[in-house]
Amino acid sequence: MVSIGKLLNSVGTTAEGIVDGLNKANNFANNQLQPNSNPNTGAYLPSSQVVPTRSDGAYKRNIIHWFIPEIGVVEMYVNPQSINYQYRKLINKEKTKNGYSLQYFGEDLPTLAISGNTGSSGIEGMNVLYEIYRAEQIAFDHMAVQLYAATNDLSSEVGSFLGGGNAGAIGSGIADALFGQTGTTGLAGGINSNIPTLASIAFGIEMYYMGWVYRGYFENLSITESADNFLWNYNMNFAVTQRRGYRGNYFAHHRSANSGPSNNVDPADSYNGNQLGVPLSFKG
Repeated sequence: MVSIGKLLNSVGTTAEGIVDGLNKANNFANNQLQPNSNPNTGAYLPSSQVVPTRSDGAYKRNIIHWFIPEIGVVEMYVNPQSINYQYRKLINKEKTKNGYSLQYFGEDLPTLAISGNTGSSGIEGMNVLYEIYRAEQIAFDHMAVQLYAATNDLSSEVGSFLGGGNAGAIGSGIADALFGQTGTTGLAGGINSNIPTLASIAFGIEMYYMGWVYRGYFENLSITESADNFLWNYNMNFAVTQRRGYRGNYFAHHRSANSGPSNNVDPADSYNGNQLGVPLSFKG
Protein backbone atom coordinates (compact mmCIF):
# COMPACT_ATOMS: atom_id res chain seq x y z
CA MET A 1 0.00 0.00 0.00
CA VAL A 2 1.32 3.48 -0.95
CA SER A 3 1.16 6.14 1.74
CA ILE A 4 -0.52 9.51 1.09
CA GLY A 5 2.79 11.29 1.71
CA LYS A 6 4.56 9.31 -1.02
CA LEU A 7 1.62 9.86 -3.37
CA LEU A 8 1.68 13.61 -2.84
CA ASN A 9 5.44 13.69 -3.34
CA SER A 10 5.02 11.82 -6.62
CA VAL A 11 2.31 14.22 -7.78
CA GLY A 12 4.48 17.22 -6.85
CA THR A 13 7.46 15.77 -8.69
CA THR A 14 5.34 15.11 -11.75
CA ALA A 15 3.89 18.62 -11.68
CA GLU A 16 7.35 20.12 -11.40
CA GLY A 17 8.45 18.06 -14.35
CA ILE A 18 5.52 19.27 -16.45
CA VAL A 19 6.21 22.91 -15.56
CA ASP A 20 9.89 22.45 -16.31
CA GLY A 21 9.03 20.90 -19.64
CA LEU A 22 6.70 23.80 -20.52
CA ASN A 23 9.36 26.36 -19.63
CA LYS A 24 11.88 24.64 -21.88
CA ALA A 25 9.29 24.48 -24.65
CA ASN A 26 8.76 28.24 -24.34
CA ASN A 27 12.51 28.81 -24.49
CA PHE A 28 12.59 26.76 -27.68
CA ALA A 29 9.81 28.86 -29.20
CA ASN A 30 11.51 32.14 -28.29
CA ASN A 31 15.13 31.29 -29.07
CA GLN A 32 14.69 28.56 -31.68
CA LEU A 33 17.11 26.53 -29.56
CA GLN A 34 16.68 23.59 -27.27
CA PRO A 35 19.28 22.72 -24.61
CA ASN A 36 19.07 19.05 -25.48
CA SER A 37 18.29 18.70 -29.15
CA ASN A 38 18.18 14.88 -29.17
CA PRO A 39 14.48 14.00 -29.67
CA ASN A 40 14.97 10.44 -28.37
CA THR A 41 16.06 11.26 -24.83
CA GLY A 42 12.60 12.05 -23.43
CA ALA A 43 14.28 14.20 -20.78
CA TYR A 44 11.30 16.56 -20.52
CA LEU A 45 8.56 13.99 -20.05
CA PRO A 46 7.15 13.25 -16.59
CA SER A 47 8.28 9.63 -16.93
CA SER A 48 11.91 10.79 -16.94
CA GLN A 49 11.51 11.73 -13.26
CA VAL A 50 10.97 8.12 -12.21
CA VAL A 51 13.98 6.78 -10.33
CA PRO A 52 15.06 3.30 -11.52
CA THR A 53 15.20 0.61 -8.87
CA ARG A 54 17.29 -1.91 -10.83
CA SER A 55 21.06 -1.84 -10.77
CA ASP A 56 23.15 -2.02 -13.89
CA GLY A 57 24.29 -5.45 -15.03
CA ALA A 58 27.95 -6.37 -14.88
CA TYR A 59 29.79 -7.80 -17.89
CA LYS A 60 31.79 -10.83 -16.85
CA ARG A 61 33.38 -13.70 -18.77
CA ASN A 62 34.08 -16.95 -16.97
CA ILE A 63 36.87 -18.25 -19.17
CA ILE A 64 38.77 -21.45 -18.37
CA HIS A 65 42.41 -20.89 -17.49
CA TRP A 66 45.16 -23.52 -17.51
CA PHE A 67 48.22 -23.35 -15.30
CA ILE A 68 51.24 -25.06 -16.87
CA PRO A 69 54.39 -25.61 -14.78
CA GLU A 70 57.47 -23.74 -16.03
CA ILE A 71 55.25 -21.74 -18.45
CA GLY A 72 52.47 -19.98 -16.54
CA VAL A 73 48.75 -19.34 -16.99
CA VAL A 74 47.16 -19.76 -20.43
CA GLU A 75 43.65 -18.55 -21.26
CA MET A 76 41.48 -20.92 -23.25
CA TYR A 77 39.93 -17.96 -25.19
CA VAL A 78 36.73 -19.90 -26.04
CA ASN A 79 35.07 -22.12 -23.45
CA PRO A 80 34.20 -25.66 -24.59
CA GLN A 81 30.66 -26.49 -25.57
CA SER A 82 30.43 -29.21 -22.93
CA ILE A 83 32.40 -30.73 -20.05
CA ASN A 84 31.45 -34.23 -18.98
CA TYR A 85 32.48 -34.92 -15.38
CA GLN A 86 33.01 -38.67 -15.00
CA TYR A 87 33.28 -40.20 -11.51
CA ARG A 88 33.79 -43.92 -10.99
CA LYS A 89 34.53 -46.37 -8.18
CA LEU A 90 36.97 -49.24 -8.41
CA ILE A 91 34.86 -52.28 -7.60
CA ASN A 92 35.71 -55.74 -8.86
CA LYS A 93 32.96 -58.32 -8.88
CA GLU A 94 33.41 -62.03 -9.36
CA LYS A 95 30.74 -64.69 -9.62
CA THR A 96 31.20 -67.60 -7.19
CA LYS A 97 29.09 -70.59 -6.15
CA ASN A 98 27.98 -68.72 -3.05
CA GLY A 99 27.10 -65.54 -4.93
CA TYR A 100 29.10 -62.51 -6.00
CA SER A 101 32.42 -61.61 -4.41
CA LEU A 102 32.94 -57.85 -4.34
CA GLN A 103 36.23 -56.05 -3.84
CA TYR A 104 36.23 -52.31 -3.23
CA PHE A 105 39.44 -50.40 -4.02
CA GLY A 106 38.16 -46.86 -3.49
CA GLU A 107 37.50 -44.25 -6.14
CA ASP A 108 39.04 -44.16 -9.58
CA LEU A 109 40.58 -40.96 -10.93
CA PRO A 110 37.81 -38.63 -12.19
CA THR A 111 37.96 -37.72 -15.86
CA LEU A 112 36.88 -34.54 -17.60
CA ALA A 113 35.70 -35.14 -21.17
CA ILE A 114 36.07 -31.70 -22.74
CA SER A 115 34.67 -31.01 -26.22
CA GLY A 116 33.93 -27.96 -28.32
CA ASN A 117 35.28 -25.82 -31.13
CA THR A 118 37.66 -22.92 -31.34
CA GLY A 119 35.03 -20.58 -32.82
CA SER A 120 36.38 -17.44 -34.43
CA SER A 121 39.92 -18.20 -33.20
CA GLY A 122 40.13 -20.94 -35.85
CA ILE A 123 43.34 -22.89 -36.27
CA GLU A 124 45.27 -20.48 -34.03
CA GLY A 125 42.96 -21.37 -31.16
CA MET A 126 43.58 -25.03 -31.91
CA ASN A 127 47.32 -24.38 -31.85
CA VAL A 128 46.96 -23.09 -28.29
CA LEU A 129 45.03 -26.20 -27.21
CA TYR A 130 47.57 -28.47 -28.87
CA GLU A 131 50.43 -26.70 -27.10
CA ILE A 132 48.60 -26.98 -23.76
CA TYR A 133 48.15 -30.70 -24.40
CA ARG A 134 51.88 -31.29 -24.99
CA ALA A 135 53.13 -28.55 -22.67
CA GLU A 136 55.65 -30.83 -20.92
CA GLN A 137 57.50 -31.34 -24.22
CA ILE A 138 57.64 -27.61 -24.92
CA ALA A 139 58.64 -26.67 -21.36
CA PHE A 140 61.41 -29.26 -21.25
CA ASP A 141 63.10 -28.16 -24.47
CA HIS A 142 65.12 -25.32 -22.93
CA MET A 143 65.89 -27.45 -19.87
CA ALA A 144 67.32 -30.18 -22.08
CA VAL A 145 69.57 -27.63 -23.81
CA GLN A 146 70.83 -26.32 -20.46
CA LEU A 147 71.44 -29.83 -19.14
CA TYR A 148 73.39 -30.71 -22.28
CA ALA A 149 75.50 -27.58 -21.90
CA ALA A 150 76.13 -28.31 -18.22
CA THR A 151 77.25 -31.87 -19.02
CA ASN A 152 79.70 -30.68 -21.68
CA ASP A 153 81.08 -27.99 -19.39
CA LEU A 154 81.68 -30.46 -16.58
CA SER A 155 83.25 -32.98 -18.96
CA SER A 156 85.73 -30.38 -20.19
CA GLU A 157 86.57 -29.23 -16.67
CA VAL A 158 87.19 -32.77 -15.36
CA GLY A 159 89.20 -33.68 -18.46
CA SER A 160 91.43 -30.64 -18.05
CA PHE A 161 91.93 -31.46 -14.39
CA LEU A 162 92.85 -35.15 -14.89
CA GLY A 163 94.89 -34.79 -18.07
CA GLY A 164 95.79 -37.70 -20.40
CA GLY A 165 94.15 -39.22 -23.44
CA ASN A 166 91.24 -40.85 -21.63
CA ALA A 167 90.51 -37.83 -19.47
CA GLY A 168 87.70 -36.66 -21.75
CA ALA A 169 85.88 -39.98 -21.56
CA ILE A 170 86.31 -40.14 -17.79
CA GLY A 171 85.04 -36.59 -17.44
CA SER A 172 82.06 -37.33 -19.65
CA GLY A 173 81.16 -40.33 -17.48
CA ILE A 174 81.36 -38.31 -14.30
CA ALA A 175 79.28 -35.54 -15.86
CA ASP A 176 76.61 -37.98 -16.95
CA ALA A 177 76.50 -39.43 -13.42
CA LEU A 178 76.07 -36.05 -11.81
CA PHE A 179 73.67 -34.86 -14.59
CA GLY A 180 73.60 -31.17 -14.15
CA GLN A 181 76.63 -30.25 -12.11
CA THR A 182 77.51 -26.55 -12.10
CA GLY A 183 79.25 -25.38 -15.26
CA THR A 184 80.11 -22.11 -16.88
CA THR A 185 76.87 -21.95 -18.91
CA GLY A 186 74.80 -24.84 -17.60
CA LEU A 187 72.36 -25.25 -14.71
CA ALA A 188 73.60 -23.98 -11.36
CA GLY A 189 73.21 -25.95 -8.16
CA GLY A 190 74.79 -29.25 -9.21
CA ILE A 191 73.36 -32.49 -7.94
CA ASN A 192 71.30 -30.57 -5.38
CA SER A 193 69.29 -28.85 -8.11
CA ASN A 194 65.59 -29.66 -8.28
CA ILE A 195 65.47 -30.36 -12.00
CA PRO A 196 61.91 -30.77 -13.37
CA THR A 197 61.12 -33.89 -15.34
CA LEU A 198 58.68 -34.57 -18.13
CA ALA A 199 56.41 -36.39 -15.70
CA SER A 200 56.42 -33.61 -13.09
CA ILE A 201 55.35 -31.08 -15.72
CA ALA A 202 52.78 -33.35 -17.38
CA PHE A 203 51.17 -34.29 -14.04
CA GLY A 204 51.21 -30.73 -12.68
CA ILE A 205 48.74 -29.05 -15.06
CA GLU A 206 45.80 -27.31 -13.39
CA MET A 207 42.45 -26.10 -14.77
CA TYR A 208 40.75 -23.09 -13.14
CA TYR A 209 37.04 -22.58 -13.78
CA MET A 210 34.47 -20.74 -11.63
CA GLY A 211 35.78 -21.75 -8.23
CA TRP A 212 36.97 -25.25 -9.10
CA VAL A 213 40.63 -26.15 -9.56
CA TYR A 214 41.42 -29.49 -11.22
CA ARG A 215 44.95 -30.83 -11.11
CA GLY A 216 45.95 -33.71 -13.35
CA TYR A 217 47.16 -34.69 -16.80
CA PHE A 218 45.88 -35.02 -20.37
CA GLU A 219 45.17 -38.51 -21.64
CA ASN A 220 44.37 -37.74 -25.28
CA LEU A 221 43.36 -35.04 -27.75
CA SER A 222 41.48 -35.43 -31.03
CA ILE A 223 41.01 -32.66 -33.62
CA THR A 224 38.46 -32.52 -36.43
CA GLU A 225 38.49 -29.97 -39.25
CA SER A 226 34.98 -29.55 -40.62
CA ALA A 227 34.22 -28.43 -44.18
CA ASP A 228 30.54 -27.82 -43.38
CA ASN A 229 31.05 -24.79 -41.15
CA PHE A 230 34.87 -24.38 -41.31
CA LEU A 231 35.14 -24.88 -37.55
CA TRP A 232 37.86 -26.75 -35.71
CA ASN A 233 36.33 -29.24 -33.28
CA TYR A 234 38.24 -30.93 -30.48
CA ASN A 235 37.79 -33.61 -27.84
CA MET A 236 40.18 -34.10 -24.93
CA ASN A 237 40.22 -36.20 -21.77
CA PHE A 238 41.78 -34.76 -18.63
CA ALA A 239 42.44 -37.18 -15.76
CA VAL A 240 42.06 -35.51 -12.35
CA THR A 241 44.40 -36.33 -9.49
CA GLN A 242 43.17 -33.53 -7.21
CA ARG A 243 40.19 -31.19 -6.99
CA ARG A 244 40.14 -28.03 -4.90
CA GLY A 245 37.71 -25.18 -4.34
CA TYR A 246 33.92 -24.99 -4.31
CA ARG A 247 31.50 -23.94 -7.01
CA GLY A 248 28.16 -22.24 -6.37
CA ASN A 249 25.17 -21.13 -8.41
CA TYR A 250 25.95 -18.45 -11.00
CA PHE A 251 22.71 -17.72 -12.92
CA ALA A 252 20.01 -15.36 -11.74
CA HIS A 253 17.35 -18.07 -11.94
CA HIS A 254 19.37 -20.48 -9.77
CA ARG A 255 18.00 -21.14 -6.29
CA SER A 256 19.65 -22.51 -3.19
CA ALA A 257 19.22 -26.25 -2.69
CA ASN A 258 18.89 -25.59 1.06
CA SER A 259 16.66 -22.51 1.16
CA GLY A 260 14.50 -23.31 -1.85
CA PRO A 261 12.74 -21.18 -4.49
CA SER A 262 9.70 -20.08 -2.45
CA ASN A 263 9.49 -16.63 -0.86
CA ASN A 264 6.66 -17.67 1.48
CA VAL A 265 7.17 -19.10 4.92
CA ASP A 266 6.24 -22.75 5.07
CA PRO A 267 4.56 -23.41 8.44
CA ALA A 268 5.74 -27.01 8.31
CA ASP A 269 9.34 -25.81 8.23
CA SER A 270 9.01 -23.01 10.77
CA TYR A 271 10.39 -25.18 13.54
CA ASN A 272 13.86 -25.28 11.99
CA GLY A 273 14.03 -21.59 11.12
CA ASN A 274 13.61 -22.13 7.39
CA GLN A 275 12.06 -18.95 6.00
CA LEU A 276 12.00 -19.78 2.33
CA GLY A 277 10.90 -23.39 2.29
CA VAL A 278 12.65 -26.37 0.78
CA PRO A 279 12.91 -26.84 -3.02
CA LEU A 280 9.71 -28.08 -4.62
CA SER A 281 11.37 -31.29 -5.74
CA PHE A 282 11.87 -32.20 -2.07
CA LYS A 283 8.20 -31.76 -1.15
CA GLY A 284 6.41 -34.89 -0.02
